Amino acid sequence: MMIAKVLTSLCLILAGMGPLLLDIGDTHLFNPNWDEHSRVHEVWRLATNSMIAFLGLYLIWKKNMLSIASLLSLCMILGFMISIITMPFYNGLAVGVGIDELKPFSIPLNIFAFIVVLAVQIIAILLAYKDNK
Repeated sequence: MMIAKVLTSLCLILAGMGPLLLDIGDTHLFNPNWDEHSRVHEVWRLATNSMIAFLGLYLIWKKNMLSIASLLSLCMILGFMISIITMPFYNGLAVGVGIDELKPFSIPLNIFAFIVVLAVQIIAILLAYKDNK
């Protein structure tokens, strides 16, 4: 169970707080090509996801509620995946125009990272399920 707690904590931190480090800058929040209303939505997303991450960490380490924390983590991760899958419907891009982002295995880094985080969260859920049997 401890491994599942640590892995889920890692996923919460990466999905919920990682964007705070990466998206407060010229590529997102202060992107001169974004209008003012878009910035409101970006701050909303950053604030909501970081609060969800803090809540999940609290549930894991103070309340021993790993299942709910895992679901919160999945909500953030799958929310990102839904945004990627539905890009054709709203003319979205995985990486902004003119932004040079690493592409491991020819996959934009943001998508690759969330795939890895999703895999880790699934492993954590499976480990927790195995420990509860």
